[in-house]
Amino acid sequence: MRSVNRLVPLAVAVVAVLASSLAGGAAIWMIVRDAHAEAAAHEVAYVASTKVYDAKGKLISESAVPYAENPPLFGLASRLLPPQVDCHTTPAGTTCVETTAAPLARRLASALKIIGACIAASLVLGTLGGVLLARMVTKPLRRMSDVVGKAAVEHSYSVRVETSGGHAELAASLNELLAQMQQRDVELRRRSTEVEAVNKELESFAYSVSHDLRAPLGSIDGFLQAIEADYSDRFDETAKEYFEWIHVGCRQMRELIDGLLQMTRLARAEMQREPVDLTSIAHSVADSLRQANPERSVRFDIRSGVRTVGDERLLRAVLENLMSNAWKFTRNQPEARIEFGQNGGAYYVRDNGAGFDPSHAAKMFRPFQRLHSTREFEGTGIGLATVQKIVERHGGRAWAEGELNRGATIYFTTGMEAARA
Repeated sequence: MRSVNRLVPLAVAVVAVLASSLAGGAAIWMIVRDAHAEAAAHEVAYVASTKVYDAKGKLISESAVPYAENPPLFGLASRLLPPQVDCHTTPAGTTCVETTAAPLARRLASALKIIGACIAASLVLGTLGGVLLARMVTKPLRRMSDVVGKAAVEHSYSVRVETSGGHAELAASLNELLAQMQQRDVELRRRSTEVEAVNKELESFAYSVSHDLRAPLGSIDGFLQAIEADYSDRFDETAKEYFEWIHVGCRQMRELIDGLLQMTRLARAEMQREPVDLTSIAHSVADSLRQANPERSVRFDIRSGVRTVGDERLLRAVLENLMSNAWKFTRNQPEARIEFGQNGGAYYVRDNGAGFDPSHAAKMFRPFQRLHSTREFEGTGIGLATVQKIVERHGGRAWAEGELNRGATIYFTTGMEAARA
């Protein structure tokens, strides 16, 4: 519509100017035609001088019309009406009449002033008429545009376009499209509500089950310790080894339950968006890892000035999970290195540890999925699933890159990168 509002006034103004110019050209042509006729008839206005000669060719009399100076456009008029000398011979003598283009020059000057004023007026009136015409033409389109814009911004698909007047077929098609979008929006909202309710039920169920499993698991582990303490002399080494495997299973189950509880807590926690200094959190997590394992020598490369907007508590859980994984999987490296930084709109944690098969990258973020056995590296398979759930709550996503025995890089976004872009 912007192009229509610009082009229609311009086109109308050009047509008006062309019409005025053609009319002016026709008027000038008629003036020149009449001037030729009047000069040929020796009208007084076009006679510059008259000379009379006797039969022997002697000048008897001469009369000239005095002109103070040549008027404007005299040169142009002289080209259109060249001066001529007409002689008429009789027995008494010869009379010669010389014509001039001065009257034509004065007529052309007056005509051009009038034509210029008409062209200027036609330009102004044509532009104004074009603006009015453009508004008349685009008024129905503007109404449609306003309705579509409101539907897009407010997600209110119940609005409709008036079908009266011009563009009735287009308005009816647009209304039909809005009706379909409204129906789909209602259906989508209904399904979203159902999915949200199911997810809440699943989270509540997982939280309840995980919480309720802690007590019987503690009883199993506690009674097993009591049996070992009271009857250890009655069991051989094989039985004691079995007891140890039960302890390991209970410990793994307890870690798994704790991971499930943490994931459900983080999923149900209320988010509070605020500016977050990820660099500071990364340094804090690195210090905690060093204090927990002072015997290890790991080099941390943490980029300064990395900030975002999100829930600080949840984003700390993201970095704790990712950096703890990097710490774990670099355990067998003589020169372990863990890096945290930002690449474009994504944040990342990179290590030079065990890595993984790239073909399995898609399933890394599923709960209970492990790419290494518990004999190689301990864990529950909950950490990356927790990371993905947190970044999805922020409106971002998480993905992984790596190669086996050549380290891994976990990327994540917080949803604020698209808003800044």
